[in-house]
Amino acid sequence: MQSTLTVRLSGKEAADLQAVCELTGKSRSEVVRGSLRDRLFRERLKVLQDELRPKAREIGWLTENDLFRDVR
Repeated sequence: MQSTLTVRLSGKEAADLQAVCELTGKSRSEVVRGSLRDRLFRERLKVLQDELRPKAREIGWLTENDLFRDVR
């Protein structure tokens, strides 16, 4: 299912979006969809990190190096 979304941009936001489009050769829709996908991914990752952080600390994983040491 597809849907259409109308978004109001400031003049600077519109100019910045246009600049990205020109740099990448992508349409405004492609750039905005990609940005939304990236943002949703980061939000889901943050939720998972917040959920797993206490469990990781319980087993002694305080840094990424601790995790990589034990997972290898």
